[in-house]
Amino acid sequence: MNRLARLLRDRAGVASLEAALVTMLLLVPICGGLADGGLILVAWMRVSRAEHAALLYAWGNGANTGGMLTAAVGAFGSPAPTVNTSAACYCLSAAQSWSRGAASGVSCSTTCSSGYTLTEFVSVTVAANVALPMPVPFFARNYQISTTAVGRVL
Repeated sequence: MNRLARLLRDRAGVASLEAALVTMLLLVPICGGLADGGLILVAWMRVSRAEHAALLYAWGNGANTGGMLTAAVGAFGSPAPTVNTSAACYCLSAAQSWSRGAASGVSCSTTCSSGYTLTEFVSVTVAANVALPMPVPFFARNYQISTTAVGRVL
């Protein structure tokens, strides 16, 4: 019994134990937040890469929305993201050649009036869900990363 009583009265090393507990309570949430932030950043980069791959496919192969979809999914990897692609044509003047502005869409087989050029644009939206392994209380556990791009098909 004397040994236990002496151990309970001994205060040597209490500061070290307190420092270890406080450090653990501070570092674990910080490291968890860094891991979650890293996962969100990687997901954003993958979504951006898929979007760029779809646009590059359209620039090289025309507005083939099925090919754009395949390029985006291939660039993203697994699990497959949600990808929406569309194409639309506009009769634009030389001053508007790179911007749709307020122009209204026309059929891609239309012949434009004098001074206007038939121009085709594609739109790509890529979205992916990210589930955080170490969620913070009062914050969402799942996040959706989404991006949309519009490009002119040359």
